[in-house]
Amino acid sequence: MGLLLFLTLALGGCGPFGGSSGVSTDSSQSLAALSWCDRPLITFQDDSTTAQNMLTKWSDVKDQLGFTSYLPESFPKGTCLALAGGSIHNPIYGGQFSITYVLPTVGPVSFSEAPLHPGLSKKTQCIQSAQDSKTMICVGAIADTSITIASRQPQADIEAMFGNLKADVAWVPAGSASPTTPSSTAPASTVTPTASK
Repeated sequence: MGLLLFLTLALGGCGPFGGSSGVSTDSSQSLAALSWCDRPLITFQDDSTTAQNMLTKWSDVKDQLGFTSYLPESFPKGTCLALAGGSIHNPIYGGQFSITYVLPTVGPVSFSEAPLHPGLSKKTQCIQSAQDSKTMICVGAIADTSITIASRQPQADIEAMFGNLKADVAWVPAGSASPTTPSSTAPASTVTPTASK
């Protein structure tokens, strides 16, 4: 439920986007070559202590998630990274990784990943969001990772995206300023992407 809530907030916070529903593969860029939509925003909560420290560097958390992260290797030029975060060492679900991109003709595309629990189906299943009739939420799995993708793309496009995910893709924008820790009064839904570079 927490994963779906994060995706809904992230999608809702990016505002309405029009344009065509397909993702063009022409003139694509690697994820590390993309820009931030606004200011860098990476926030992971470390639940190993009661202090629940906030970590803002991917390098500090990627080996502590307890699963392998999967992302596309590239997105169309004009895509920007809105936010990324999650948690590590959670006593209930272990680690969790969520990241949202804003594609130029599609709008927000959010990925939320966690360890694959025994007994869960690896078959991709999709449902329409109850809070946004234009958003499709698809859940699937690769190896030890449960992956949820939420997007306003057609279901077939999202399912095709699952087939193109790669392990441990470098996604932190190169040359970006040090990420800042968000204010406790500024939820993820207040992120407003600006025009991409």
